[in-house]
Amino acid sequence: MRICVFAAILFVTGCVSMGSMANSPVVINQLKIRSAGFTGCATEDNEITNVNPRPDGSGTWNATCKNKVYLCSQGSSGGHASTYSCAAAVN
Repeated sequence: MRICVFAAILFVTGCVSMGSMANSPVVINQLKIRSAGFTGCATEDNEITNVNPRPDGSGTWNATCKNKVYLCSQGSSGGHASTYSCAAAVN
């Protein structure tokens, strides 16, 4: 069974707040990996900020690389493979 990043990492632990889990190194690394294909930058070159998980397993975050900011999102899977996307953020 495939478990999405936000649901698996952010919501499994009920004793830790979502805000603190959203910025954990494990979550940040997974978001860097998922962002890399959209930003065109290597995983380690993506800076992740503004992580906003939602209880349904969806969420948004910003990936910044080479001074360009991308708004990224994960769609709620409803039992299927999660979808990910990033686009240049509008100022």
